[in-house]
This record gives sequence, structure tokens and C-alpha cells, in this order.
Amino acid sequence: MRRLTEAMADRWPEAPPYGGQFADVVPHLTVAQAQDDAVLERVEADLRGSLPVTARVASVALMVHNGSRWQQQASFALR
Repeated sequence: MRRLTEAMADRWPEAPPYGGQFADVVPHLTVAQAQDDAVLERVEADLRGSLPVTARVASVALMVHNGSRWQQQASFALR
């Protein structure tokens, strides 16, 4: 995932990952966002013993934000 992200950033430098906010982009899985602290703490406690997660990625999706929500525009199989 790191190499894919770097290749995308090299190809389209005008659109850096996360708007260029981070010098090093770490592959990750978002499991909760914008929840209250109690929910986030519960999710963290539930997942702590299962980390790190490893997986084989067979495809990636191109997601586009339309102003109110994310929509999948395309899917690409990985070799």
C-alpha cells in the first residue's frame, strides 16, 4: 500500500495524499470516526488485542466525496 500511495503521489503531485498534511502516509483502516469518547474507547479496547491487522489486498476503490458523502467511482484489481 505504501508503494501504491507513493506511485499515485508521484503521478499526480498536484493531489498529494491527505492534501499533503502528513510527511509519511501510514496504511491504516479507519474503524470509527467522529464518535463520542465512550464509543472510541470501547472500540479501542475491543480491538487492542487484535492488532496489528495484516491482510492481502486484492483490489482498491477510487472514492470521490460529493460534498456530503463518499461514493465509489471505480474499482481496480491488484496483481
